[in-house]
Amino acid sequence: MIPTSRSSGFLSAVLALTVSATCVAAQSMSTKEQVRYLNPRDGTELTAWLALPGGPGPHPAVVLLSVAGTDPLVRRLMDEGYAVLEPALRGFVEVEPLLRASYEDLSGDVSASVAYLRSLSAVDGEAVALVAQGDNSPQAMLHAAGADPPLPLVLLAPPAFPGIDAFALEQRWIAENQGAGPEDLEALDAYVREIGEIATGVSDPFRRQVALEGLRSRSAVQLPRNAAFPMDEGQMRFLASRIWHDRLAFEPERALAGLTSPVLLLVGADDANTPTDRYLEAVRRGLEGARTDDATVCRVPGRTRHAFSRAALDALVHWLVAQGDPGRDSVPASRLGCLEDEAERSAG
Repeated sequence: MIPTSRSSGFLSAVLALTVSATCVAAQSMSTKEQVRYLNPRDGTELTAWLALPGGPGPHPAVVLLSVAGTDPLVRRLMDEGYAVLEPALRGFVEVEPLLRASYEDLSGDVSASVAYLRSLSAVDGEAVALVAQGDNSPQAMLHAAGADPPLPLVLLAPPAFPGIDAFALEQRWIAENQGAGPEDLEALDAYVREIGEIATGVSDPFRRQVALEGLRSRSAVQLPRNAAFPMDEGQMRFLASRIWHDRLAFEPERALAGLTSPVLLLVGADDANTPTDRYLEAVRRGLEGARTDDATVCRVPGRTRHAFSRAALDALVHWLVAQGDPGRDSVPASRLGCLEDEAERSAG
């Protein structure tokens, strides 16, 4: 019989070897690396993380646009054999390039990301899909509207209301959570709409900034504190930027109506800042005019904005896998775990 101390040492060594072997095996099965490529429209160098599953490939692949914690989704996709490219938003570290960018620029970044992924020998270029979350959705919609060939598109909690309306809802929700009363909220609504009218109605950027700064200096109400932009004198420079102009001028229903690809739109029952009934009506109106016969709106438990609920992951992966079936039909909403069977909508 082996003495206890030696047995303990022996078992520890075996365990260490087992864990080490498991880690080596896991590393040999998949890789993740930072990659760089260019947006050919304006020469901007883009960076992204590329995750490749094990096996020789070629693999189906996803371009994933999100600033949330994406690890759970990336792991699920890789378990299903997908390669995943996660582009970094231009200006994500140094904000100036993002402030100067237009939605057209960001749509070009998406096009460059899709092209890069399709160029890889490890990727099946005919089996690439696009997944976008929250405020990263507009550039995905704009790219998908002109994509040739069409590529499957998953949108998680994309904007549904015109940009100024969405901004007003967002600021009201933040202010309510900070204890603002009814009169304060009414004044805030009016202030936000004045910001929107100037930001979208004054064409010259310098005059736009001057007008916004004047509005801020004479206003009795200010935007509630949040992480979206500075709270000091630099705030109106942000809101006068090209990216904020395009965000406030964005018309989601029009963008959804321009889609030609298969599309799954997921919204979480617990998503904040979303009047659910109005939201669902708006996205359905948009998709009813889309030139695709495969458009599904699905409300799932949990959150889909700034987070990935288990239900959202299940629905997303199930829908993407079904897209790879050459004989597939539209996936019924009931099979995706949607909270309402009537959430499914197909546009003719």
